[in-house]
Amino acid sequence: MRRFQSKPKSRIPSTVELTIERLSHDGRGIGHVDGRVVMVDNALPGEVIEAGIDQGNTRLWQGHVRRYLSVSEQRQEPVCHLYGQCGGCQLQHLSATDQLALKQQAVQDHFHRNRLPAIGFTDPLVSAPVGYRHRARFHLSKSGTLGFHGARGRQVIPVEQCPVITTELQALLDRVRREAPLKGLQQLELTVDDAGKAGARAVKASDSARQAFEQWQNAQDWLTEELTYQAGTQVVTARPGDFTQVNREINQQMLKQIRQWLQPREDDRLLDLFCGNGNISLAMLDEVAAILGLESSGPAIEAAKAAVKHHPKAQFLEADLFTSCLQVRPQVAEFAPTIAVLDPPRAGAEQVVQWLSELPSLTRLVYVSCDPATLARDLAQLTADHWHLRKAGLIDMFPQTRHIETMVLLKKNK
Repeated sequence: MRRFQSKPKSRIPSTVELTIERLSHDGRGIGHVDGRVVMVDNALPGEVIEAGIDQGNTRLWQGHVRRYLSVSEQRQEPVCHLYGQCGGCQLQHLSATDQLALKQQAVQDHFHRNRLPAIGFTDPLVSAPVGYRHRARFHLSKSGTLGFHGARGRQVIPVEQCPVITTELQALLDRVRREAPLKGLQQLELTVDDAGKAGARAVKASDSARQAFEQWQNAQDWLTEELTYQAGTQVVTARPGDFTQVNREINQQMLKQIRQWLQPREDDRLLDLFCGNGNISLAMLDEVAAILGLESSGPAIEAAKAAVKHHPKAQFLEADLFTSCLQVRPQVAEFAPTIAVLDPPRAGAEQVVQWLSELPSLTRLVYVSCDPATLARDLAQLTADHWHLRKAGLIDMFPQTRHIETMVLLKKNK
């Protein structure tokens, strides 16, 4: 009997030379070698590079730049000496203008792929490209070295100075590094609020390390357990480690643009889905007749309730919109919203958009997205259900990174 032998698997080379042809949506350089796609961080179209291959299969190799054989005129000098080692930023080799163009093209490509109507983009919301983060989560090595995960692995890259955090957060980082017991901690979140107060939380740690850190933390009168943030005329509180927007300047611009796009009237009833601590809807509390906010995070809902305890026209409910969508629909229908804000996580809001069109009173909707793929998917559903796409624009919440945030305005067709 003849035996058939399988073809030997082709070996993946350790290094290849290639020309970068274009950028992926997340800013990685794309080229081809022997019919295979090669994706490389920190590489630009037109550059010829020697790439080290980290992993791959029969169709796709992923790697890193070992050597530049030619360099694009588009390339910028990074603002951080750790760029390429630290994994916190991915786009420092691009100018701010080129970063925005890349992100907008990514959103437009997803819109086109989902056959959404062509729409011009408004001017993006932008902030300073550095010194914008007032909150950051740091990782720690077993020895207590504090930094960020590396660009090519899970090792902790020590970070003394970080150009994308605010000067206040840098000062907090310096002091915590000098004074706090860090050994045994794995993740530590540091925050500076709108009033300049500092907070810290051991996110991940052994029991003994957490206890030691919290004992030290409680003895520091310069650290607080109650952070405060401005949302319109309302003040929202949060604990260290709770979700808050990292870019204060962009957050204020975002709130202003949402109001401009929705044009709330005193008889409007605002539905705030995935509302968090009420950051968006509370900024419009004085301009609408009523607010209903839904959010799965208990602490966030408690913070929102505390902010409006003397305002009976605002109601915030704890509800998981991924698993309890059907249960909250009667309450939402009874509320009869006329305008809505949708601000879901990266997974989008597929279950929610399927019933938004069933609300006859709802006429205007702002969707704030942190993932263009799920945004385009959800918009395809909404536009099929008689919603009209009116405006779209970038929110550059995270300059120097590949993260893309988008705001879209929809109005229901009559």
